Amino acid sequence: MIADPKILILEDNQSDADLLRRELKKSGLIFTSEIVQTRVGFEDALQSFKPDIVLSDYSLPSFDAVSAFRIIQSKYPQIPFIIVSGVIGEENAVELIKDGVTDYASKNKLFSLSTKINRALNDTEVRKEKITTDEKLKLQTAELIRANKELVLQNEEKEKRAADLIILSGNLQTQKEELHRANDQLIMQEEKVKSINQELSQLNLELEDRVANRTSALMESENRFRNMMETIPQIAWTNTDTGEFIFYNQRWHDYTGLNLIQTKASGLKIAIHPDDLKKSFAQFRLIRKTGDGGEFQLRGKRADGLYRWHLIRIMPIKGEKGQIQLWVGTATDIEELRLLQQQKDDFISIASHELKTPITSLKASLQLLNRMKEDPSAKMLPLIVQANKSLDKVNVLVEDLLNVSRANEGQLKISPQNFVLSKVIAECCQHIRNEGIYTIKTEGDMTVEVYADAVRIDQIVINLINNAIKYAPQSKEIGINIERINGMARVWVCDKGPGIPPEKLRFLFDRYYRVDNSGSQYTGLGLGLYICAEIIKVHNGEIGVESELGKGTSFWFTLPINVV
Repeated sequence: MIADPKILILEDNQSDADLLRRELKKSGLIFTSEIVQTRVGFEDALQSFKPDIVLSDYSLPSFDAVSAFRIIQSKYPQIPFIIVSGVIGEENAVELIKDGVTDYASKNKLFSLSTKINRALNDTEVRKEKITTDEKLKLQTAELIRANKELVLQNEEKEKRAADLIILSGNLQTQKEELHRANDQLIMQEEKVKSINQELSQLNLELEDRVANRTSALMESENRFRNMMETIPQIAWTNTDTGEFIFYNQRWHDYTGLNLIQTKASGLKIAIHPDDLKKSFAQFRLIRKTGDGGEFQLRGKRADGLYRWHLIRIMPIKGEKGQIQLWVGTATDIEELRLLQQQKDDFISIASHELKTPITSLKASLQLLNRMKEDPSAKMLPLIVQANKSLDKVNVLVEDLLNVSRANEGQLKISPQNFVLSKVIAECCQHIRNEGIYTIKTEGDMTVEVYADAVRIDQIVINLINNAIKYAPQSKEIGINIERINGMARVWVCDKGPGIPPEKLRFLFDRYYRVDNSGSQYTGLGLGLYICAEIIKVHNGEIGVESELGKGTSFWFTLPINVV
């Protein structure tokens, strides 16, 4: 792969561009980048920056990814082109890829972008090598054609000389009558020899053509097979019918960091996790024994020492009579799939637990109310309150799940209007203020107006205040500060609790992530901050957090100032 690739980013949203670069750096990719927003800037960067790959947003105010791709197609077809967008649908992405676009990545799934960039750059290198190989083959073919023409000319010269000899023999026959009969016999013999020689020559040419054609076909077949093995995204190899490894594609060497000598010496034992080694060899022997192919999973060691799960598939290549000539194996990286499966299982477990608790409480309250319906008393009031609280909690959990679904499908709708931000903040969390346990103190610019969805902003502030109470219960005062900054309104929600470890800060706005401090029991689905971030994103604002252990945590978000 290209070391320190140059990445040209076509993106009009600086925040999205910065997020994209951070994601690439977080994935470990070392690169140099340049950001452009217009067609002129894009065409200039293609000449001056000379990128190795282009990442483009699908739609820009005065330019779009399709137009940019047509420029790449016409002038720089060797440069990979990946669309990175959050608005393009899967069907549009598929059509663009069919039209020649290298790949597509969603802005909501940037974790896969570095893999697609590496694959695109690797594929580009492979195509360059293939072009070089094709040029060499063309030169060799031209040399063979020239040599063949020289042989034809030599044969023609020989035939011309033979004709001259026949003419000379005829002259001798007229001059020497005594040798007439002998010469006639000699001529007849020469004719027979010539005919035989011509037949032998023709047969020789046919045999040479057959050998050349067969050799060319074998070479073409071998090259096609190798090219196919080198261009697939998986690690691939071949075994003989006895199980001996005879070929590894470049993906193997790139992933394991082992050269051919190291691989043949002890590559498999080094690259396979020790706990999977015995089982993997047993599976391989079983597949060879059945002769029908199969698959299994194991952990493969990357060059940096990290083990990742792979799906191993091994299939036989059989001859005309059904005999096994070769085994072909592939290893597909399924680490992300296993992590996603684990995340799904964890989420189902958490959601089941979170929903079961309030439903159980609601059921108990209703059972007690049912027993007391014939003899109403003052004891019913707390039961009704408790039942309503449990029902409210179920509604909140279900609404969070619906909001996540809408955010994933790009259907999180808002109804923006102008309003005074401090008034909405003052009206929220009245139940907390009325309890008298916690004090919510609002300071700053109390007159700033914003253009936003008041209901959604109320939802964000309530979520941040509830988090402050949940994770910093000893901090009895929660501070809210409103300020103007760079044409935006920024809101801070601060507590004086224990703080959050620095290594956990970057995960706080991830879906399903919950801060699980030792010794504390925290409930929830890990969706609150994720939903807050999605709401702010729809408002074209930003959200973040600052925290210091032992001193407290401050969450902040920005909103556009009112539209006149």
